[in-house]
Amino acid sequence: MYPQLVIEGVYFAIISIVMVFIIVFYILTSRARRSVESSNVHSEAGGMERGERNWMLFLFSIALIGNIVFLSPLLPSARNTLYSPEPALRVEIHVEDYKFHLPEKTIRIPAKTPVEFVVVSEDLVYGFGIFRKDGTIVFQMQVVPKPYVNRIIWVFEEPGTYDIRSTEYSGPLHPWMFVSDAIVVEEVGK
Repeated sequence: MYPQLVIEGVYFAIISIVMVFIIVFYILTSRARRSVESSNVHSEAGGMERGERNWMLFLFSIALIGNIVFLSPLLPSARNTLYSPEPALRVEIHVEDYKFHLPEKTIRIPAKTPVEFVVVSEDLVYGFGIFRKDGTIVFQMQVVPKPYVNRIIWVFEEPGTYDIRSTEYSGPLHPWMFVSDAIVVEEVGK
């Protein structure tokens, strides 16, 4: 998780600098004197007009809220860190040379149990997707090479057999990155 914390720190430092710049700009322009000429009368007016000030405040608010909501790298990681259930099982999968290396031929998981999938790529960027037998996707994540460790916590609600496929084009052998019947989710108590 270290690289993610660095990314979030840099992101919030940049956002803070931009916010300080906009606030200082707003204060300086609102205190500035400007010259107004009307009907041969010259007078000094202070700062921005009310309409200008309101528009600037509105645009600043929209930009700040939009940035935090849509661009913040904190939101996905905070959701996973703060709200994910504690995993009862951990499955570590290595990907190298266009092959998924599973800890066992068939991974058995109890239904309704939080499972942490840790997927480590040794060489390229791959995709890691879990699919139902009818071809619909359960979840997927992009797998970035070391030193980054890719992890996701998932709860399988339905018992069944699932396949693993690569969901990211990684080269000429990509179409063969498929493991049939890789995961069997069993009902609890069976």
